[in-house]
Amino acid sequence: MLINGLESNTINATDRGLAYGDGFFSTIKVEFGQVKNWPLHLVRLKQSANRLFFPKIDWIQLQQEIFSSAKTVAKHPHYVLKVMLTRGSGGRGYSAQGCEQVQRIINLSTYPEAYLQWQQSGIAIVQCKSQLGRNKQLAGLKSLARIEQVMIKQELTTLNAVEGLVCDEFGHVIEACSANLFIFLDGQWLTPKLDFCGVAGVMRAQILAHDLIDVIEKEISLDEVNQASCLFLSNALMGIVPIKQYQDKHYSQKQLQPITELQVMLKQGSQS
Repeated sequence: MLINGLESNTINATDRGLAYGDGFFSTIKVEFGQVKNWPLHLVRLKQSANRLFFPKIDWIQLQQEIFSSAKTVAKHPHYVLKVMLTRGSGGRGYSAQGCEQVQRIINLSTYPEAYLQWQQSGIAIVQCKSQLGRNKQLAGLKSLARIEQVMIKQELTTLNAVEGLVCDEFGHVIEACSANLFIFLDGQWLTPKLDFCGVAGVMRAQILAHDLIDVIEKEISLDEVNQASCLFLSNALMGIVPIKQYQDKHYSQKQLQPITELQVMLKQGSQS
């Protein structure tokens, strides 16, 4: 683990990331030492820094530390790199006055090999009772304040489910616990708008930017999810994962064909 460019696994107990979740992060896939989709991760990190009024960050330095860390696992086909930025340490209380030194934390961990099987075979998901609170100031950000996701994961563990869809307090479907949602309805790809809550994932951004794929961002209801001919989840680590079962509804291989085609298109695009 690197903390401010130095090998360490300790953090100051007064760090605001620990005290208040005052920071943000990105989880990045590394393939044979190569950082995947770094430009999109960097854009999101910079957006988070701006929206959270962070002090100046040396992005070139951060990039060098990330790339250097990734090279240490170059023999592995898949690895996980997590970069966290906190506002650092400060005095007691919520005020960030005097916090001018951003803390950089970079951690490497093994890749969940189950994701590779999920991409091929799909997964079964449930509908969560847990809800996401709406907060326009934080919508789309991947802040360190992940207590909602911790509670959602606890519900999934109780249900013995690997993933589940989560709504906001008004019943709009937003995302899964750790992934974005896409549905195919009446010949059109749709994904939830994230104006009030949810995380704007890097893989989601890649899909939305793809020239050959037309995706509409809109408010999505549970009825629309139930009517969709297929669904998939996405994030930077798992890529695109088909949903083979949602609650009691099963999807045939024929129904999942649009997802297979999308996987192929994105793979070809990343290699070109």
